[in-house]
Amino acid sequence: MATKKELIGAHPNRIIADVMSYKYICIDCCTYIWEIRETFDLNRDIYIALIKDNDKVIGYITRTTLNIELGKHIDLLTGLYKNDYLFYNAYKLIRSEQNTTIIFIDLNNFGYIDKKYGHINGDAILKDVAEVLKESISSECYLCRYAGDEFAILTPHPIDDSRVLAEKIIKSISSYKFTNNIAVSASIGITGCRIHNNKIENTFEIIKKLVNIASLASTKAKQSANSSIIVGDVDIDAIA
Repeated sequence: MATKKELIGAHPNRIIADVMSYKYICIDCCTYIWEIRETFDLNRDIYIALIKDNDKVIGYITRTTLNIELGKHIDLLTGLYKNDYLFYNAYKLIRSEQNTTIIFIDLNNFGYIDKKYGHINGDAILKDVAEVLKESISSECYLCRYAGDEFAILTPHPIDDSRVLAEKIIKSISSYKFTNNIAVSASIGITGCRIHNNKIENTFEIIKKLVNIASLASTKAKQSANSSIIVGDVDIDAIA
C-alpha cells in the first residue's frame, strides 16, 4: 500500500512496489473506535489501518482521522470523555470476568448554584470538579462526564475499595476552593458486580442496569440525612 505522502515524495520513474509502505494493520469493520485507538497506541510506527469486511478492504483510517472522530466523543467543557467511553471499558471488564464497579457522582443543588451565580460560574465549577476527579483516580479507572452535573467512574476494584475512593472524592470536592468561594458538595451512588461469561447474554444491557442502579443510589444519597454515599444492591441473576 502507498500513502499520498509516499507517492508525492517518490521519483516519477520508480515503480509503485518500491514506494509501498508495509506499516499498516488490518482491522474488522465492527471494531470499536476505542479499540482502534488502543491498537494505534500499541503500534506507534503504524499510521494507517485498513478496514475489512470479511476479506474485502472497504476503507481505511489514519491517526489523523481517528483523532478527529475521537474528538466527537469528548465533552468540550470539561475535556472528559462522554459516557460511551465508560460503556466500552465496562464491556471489556465484564467480558474478561473482572470486577466492574460504577461510581456515580451527582453534584448537590447545582441547579440552584447555576441560577444564583450564573452559568459562567456553573461551568467553571464543572471544569474544576472534572480536575478534582482526574486527580483522585488511578490509571486503572475510567472517568467520564455522564450528563449535566453528573460524572461517572468505572473501576476494576471491589465495591469496598471503590467506596474508599468515593469517600476521598466527597472530601476533595467539599474542601476544594471553587470560584467565588461557592460551596460545592456531591452525592455518590455505587454498584458493581463480577459476572462469569456463562451468565452473559447482553453485556451492554447489564452495563445500562448497573449505571441505572448507581444513579438511583446517588439520588437516595441526596435525599439521605445520614450518608452522602449509598451502595445499590445488585441481583446478578436479575441483570445477567
